[in-house]
Amino acid sequence: MLECTPFSSLSPLYDLGDLRAGTLEVLVASRPEDIEASQKLRYRVFFEERGARPTAEMKAARRDMDVFDAVCDHLLVVEHQSDRSVRVVGTYRLLRYEMMKKIGHFYTAGEYDIGHIEQYNGQILEVGRSCVDPEYRNRAVMQLLWRGIGAYVARFDIGLMFGCASFQGTDPTEHAVALAYLHHYHLAPEELRLVALKERYIDMNLLPKDAIDPREAFASLPALIKGYLRLGGYVGLGAVIDPEYNTTDVSIVVKTDLVTDKYFQRYGKSGMTDNG
Repeated sequence: MLECTPFSSLSPLYDLGDLRAGTLEVLVASRPEDIEASQKLRYRVFFEERGARPTAEMKAARRDMDVFDAVCDHLLVVEHQSDRSVRVVGTYRLLRYEMMKKIGHFYTAGEYDIGHIEQYNGQILEVGRSCVDPEYRNRAVMQLLWRGIGAYVARFDIGLMFGCASFQGTDPTEHAVALAYLHHYHLAPEELRLVALKERYIDMNLLPKDAIDPREAFASLPALIKGYLRLGGYVGLGAVIDPEYNTTDVSIVVKTDLVTDKYFQRYGKSGMTDNG
């Protein structure tokens, strides 16, 4: 059952424009209780639904939480209720470079060498912890999340987005076709390429290119990875097993100037899932 938080003082941290669809709205959380609601949603999705292994602290609080939450922005899709409360039904965690300096490193750096990204001449944004409640996994919520990301990118003049996206389960051979497809068809250019840390590196080149049907392979990808690829995104070299979250991770990088006008028009440039 989704929990509601009071609506009386709900206000966004930043003005991203009027991003609504019926009773749904996307905004950046400004209240601790809304961030806690997003952590509870993450817990339900990552731990209860997908089999991640919580720490004792997480289990007691029934919240997915770590040290990054305090310095990140939390993009939320909320549903307004008739009793003036809101339900958090979708979330994304966003970390800009200047925010990262408060903690000293990006989350992705625990799995990948991100040296090329940190040397990028422009504003960078790490994205992760994306999830949507099972009852709300529909086009409207996904569109609002993407529109919110786009509005945030425009507000802070982000030139490059990056992060981790996930396949469920820790056996890469179960995703051999998808991983090989990403390796052969969507590998990032060297100047933007994240490389899995040596001690965590899992080869994605599990099948020869001519053994892959690109259309079928693309169709098999998780929705969030499809979304990044449609934005013109790339993957890094090597996958990483994350036993805590029961996932096989790949790294993603998206140059925002590669996003097509058609895509921005679809989701609204003026306004505009993974465990990383």
